[in-house]
Amino acid sequence: MSATEPSAGTAEPEAVAKPAAPDGPTRKTRSMAWVGYIILLAVLVIAAGGWYLLKELRSRQEGLGGQLSNKDQQLQNVVQQLSALQAEMAALHSQITTAQTQVVTEDSKVERELGEQATRLNDRIDLTRNEIGGAVQAIQRQLNRSRGDLMVADAEYLLSIANQKLHLVGDVKAVLAALEAADQRLHDSGDPAVFKVREALAEEIGLLKKMDAPDVVGLSAQLLALENKAKKLPLFLPHAGTIKEHAGNAPEATGEHGSALEDIKGLVTVRHANRPIEEILEPAQAEALRQILLLKLETTRAALLRGDETLYKTSLASASDWLKEHFDTGVPATQEVADELNGLAAHDLSVPLPDISQSLTLLRNIERLRLEAEENLGKPKPPATPEPKPAEPPKPAADESEEDADEPGAQP
Repeated sequence: MSATEPSAGTAEPEAVAKPAAPDGPTRKTRSMAWVGYIILLAVLVIAAGGWYLLKELRSRQEGLGGQLSNKDQQLQNVVQQLSALQAEMAALHSQITTAQTQVVTEDSKVERELGEQATRLNDRIDLTRNEIGGAVQAIQRQLNRSRGDLMVADAEYLLSIANQKLHLVGDVKAVLAALEAADQRLHDSGDPAVFKVREALAEEIGLLKKMDAPDVVGLSAQLLALENKAKKLPLFLPHAGTIKEHAGNAPEATGEHGSALEDIKGLVTVRHANRPIEEILEPAQAEALRQILLLKLETTRAALLRGDETLYKTSLASASDWLKEHFDTGVPATQEVADELNGLAAHDLSVPLPDISQSLTLLRNIERLRLEAEENLGKPKPPATPEPKPAEPPKPAADESEEDADEPGAQP
């Protein structure tokens, strides 16, 4: 606008100075004014547009600044989240490292345990294999054994039983039978190595036959029979609960009187006693007396089986005294038991037992005997040496001089 104003001022003096011109220049001036106005309007429009654009630019700058601040805040939040994530990642990495270390440790521990278990399992397998191998070899040896080996094994078993029975029971008859059976087994085996064993067996059998040993089994059976008899023996003292037979046979009565007499006979027993009767026993006391006698007989049998002669004789004497004191000796059954007790007391138990273990010891070393037998069979027999001739008696001196004279070249 300041630029257009001087041009208007200058135009007016020109109009004053100059008279009115023709219409052509005036129109030109007006057109120029309009152009100026238009230019002014354009400038105003441009200024308004620039101001508007500047305002919009500022508003947009402010909006962009807010967005940038929001973005910065978001970026800071993201950075913080990243830092937290990095911290978590570090913690996770530490945990993973610890877990890896534990896994490695556990793996090594498991591997070590598995190795130890595998070693133990291999040892057990080797031991089982060795045991199975030994069992198979034993079975093969059993299968390869001949009839002679079985006979030798039977003989060894019989000899072992004979030694045990001799020292534990003292049954000489059973021991002698076992030794003879073992000798027959060795004879049937045909093994030349058992010759020494049979020699020892023959000697032991001879020793047993010379023994005057008591028949332990027979005596024990006799004592058992006495125990059965003692249960039925009558006691000396009267007692309730027993019915005894009458000595005489009374004539049978008939009718009611006869039945009454029979009932009385069943309740009353008449017996003559040489000793005074002090009391009447109760059933329990009578049973106790019998049980004591049975206990004494059982003690006698136990002493017999153990070979304890002192206890054997003492128990027999005690049983005999108890029988005479508490049982009716006038009854034949009681007298028979007393005689058997006296007969049992006459046997002696303390008989020295011979040693029959030599044959068993030799038979248990049968392999050594077989080796010796093979060596003896393999050695060549020495040549028979001629028997020395008996020395001739010396000739007389005259005969010697004649022989010297007959020799050629002899001097006269």
